[in-house]
Amino acid sequence: MGIWNDIGEKLIDLFNGDVVCTDREGLPKFSTIEISKDLSEAISIALKTGIRTSLFYNQRRTLVIPVNFINLKGAIALIGYEFSEESLEVFVQRILEEISKNSDEDFGENLPQEIVNGFKDVVRPVLCVVSSNLPSIQLRAEMARRGGKFLKRLESGEEFFIFDDKKINDLPPGCRAGISFDPSPDVAYKQALMALYYGSDSSGISVYSDISASFLISEMLKKRKNILEKLAKYPELTETLKIFFENDASPVKTAKVMKIHRNTILNRLNRVRDITYLDPKNFKDGVILYLILADSEGKYLEQ
Repeated sequence: MGIWNDIGEKLIDLFNGDVVCTDREGLPKFSTIEISKDLSEAISIALKTGIRTSLFYNQRRTLVIPVNFINLKGAIALIGYEFSEESLEVFVQRILEEISKNSDEDFGENLPQEIVNGFKDVVRPVLCVVSSNLPSIQLRAEMARRGGKFLKRLESGEEFFIFDDKKINDLPPGCRAGISFDPSPDVAYKQALMALYYGSDSSGISVYSDISASFLISEMLKKRKNILEKLAKYPELTETLKIFFENDASPVKTAKVMKIHRNTILNRLNRVRDITYLDPKNFKDGVILYLILADSEGKYLEQ
């Protein structure tokens, strides 16, 4: 969710009504209400024309404002506003400026640029991350023979390859792979890593879309000891994570409770993601982390 979640939370703190934030495709990234066809169409019009759109939605005045701020593009819908449209647009612009000024995150997802660049020239990208004991040169040659283009090697040793609409049928001996067919590089990056670490296909090739949510959670809970051991090295992160979940997974509320800046909370949550490969700001990942922490305290799960 990232920056749109921050914007949505900031708006509902200051705005007495409902809020919807979408990306440039009109897909909701933050919403306090169910989005109907009428509202979806108004958002689509605002995005296509670049002009704010007014309507009555559920008998409430609604304003849809297209956002084209630095490299953040999308739309914000404010349902139940009482101000003039002009005043409200200035209000939203000031919020965007404040978030931009105070955030040390960029408006994209935190993923290697090489992977973003790799997606630009591929029509139907298939992202594959490989864990192997082979020398890098040999692994890259083997994957190239299968049609894969090398993108990035992580510090932990995993290597990313991109394929163009090809299913990977086999791997070099001693290799394991995680695969994502998602066309968005930020989503594919995380899904491929999740498939690599938490998939268990006998072929060694695990596809994220084949892993059900219940199975993923089950597999993660089996590995909870390892995750807890990683978090135990960082008591500050564990405390932040617990308070984050106790406060509706809201960085704003967590920052208020801990009396530190919201950016500090976001930095700590990002460090949890880097350590565990689970992003607490993502719903499914957050549920897994919540269950693991709850289990460690003997709250909900049997040992």
